[in-house]
Amino acid sequence: MDSLRLAGGLALAIALFASPAPASVIGSALDNGDGTFTYSFEVDNSAGSFDVSAWSLDLPNAAHDWDPLDTGAGGDVTVPFNWIAGEGIPVTGLFAQDFLSLDPSSDVLVGSKLGGFSFKSSLAPGSVTVHEFSAVGDSLTSSTKGPATAPVPEPRAALVFALGLLLVASTLNRRARRSVAA
Repeated sequence: MDSLRLAGGLALAIALFASPAPASVIGSALDNGDGTFTYSFEVDNSAGSFDVSAWSLDLPNAAHDWDPLDTGAGGDVTVPFNWIAGEGIPVTGLFAQDFLSLDPSSDVLVGSKLGGFSFKSSLAPGSVTVHEFSAVGDSLTSSTKGPATAPVPEPRAALVFALGLLLVASTLNRRARRSVAA
């Protein structure tokens, strides 16, 4: 009986691991060395279960420093041919960057990959939520690397801030000594 349970559990584990994985949006961040990052994304639908016709980054910050429209519409977001970008309605975060295929032939079909999505931001990288959608209502939620945290201060700005704190602390310390002496 125990060997039968073990065999059943092993068969279930193999079936779970052998089943097709969902599509995934793979994000990367390139530090530009000037306080900004270039975020690039690829939709990997090599083992997905539906064609991806739209996807969205659900970001934790309301603040963003790029125009969410695609470059063809005058914005800052690069997209592949027959795709557009724009500001969306966030599901769980405070800002959403949306990507939409304009033609079914441009969807990321099961068994394929599509890159060419990117934009530049001073928001530091972290884990962000991504939602993927098919044209017939299938959806998937996962996470990827994207702009998630406050901008990284430049070293000079951090030094000025630290010196300012020292000046305030010094002034408070002198006032405290004067009031004790009086």
